[in-house]
Amino acid sequence: MTDQKSARAARPPSKRPPAPLPKAPASPLSALKTSLEAQGFQLQEDPEAGLAFMFEGGQYYLPPQHDDEQFYHLLLPNFWALETDEEYGRALFACDAVNREAKLVKLHTADADVWAGIEALHPSPEAFLAALPRYLTFVQEAVRAFREVMLSTLDEGEEEAAES
Repeated sequence: MTDQKSARAARPPSKRPPAPLPKAPASPLSALKTSLEAQGFQLQEDPEAGLAFMFEGGQYYLPPQHDDEQFYHLLLPNFWALETDEEYGRALFACDAVNREAKLVKLHTADADVWAGIEALHPSPEAFLAALPRYLTFVQEAVRAFREVMLSTLDEGEEEAAES
């Protein structure tokens, strides 16, 4: 019998490349930016205001939602300027009338302007983008309805003044 020395063999180094580090998830806003640009939208990006894009004459915004990645807010600010206290009162009436009827869209006053917005929950930027064409249509319909109410109350006021 021969003495056999126990030998320890070192494991050869692995030939596999190291596993890639996990990518940081893209923010919903950057995913929206990429997708909207691919669809031909010209976007402006601002850290505070979010994404801005033009659609049929209006400048829309998608503000960042840092604390909730499933919350999406589409805004059309400043679509109607309020110049007098009387006009402000008529705008409140018109906002209320439209908000009772419009799908998803809510109108509100901000300083001396009227804004339209949609707030929605979506599991992903892709789900929001799938709904975006409808959202834009809903906003446009609400703005049109607001204008009709504002102009009709103006016409009624002129008729009442003429009768006096």
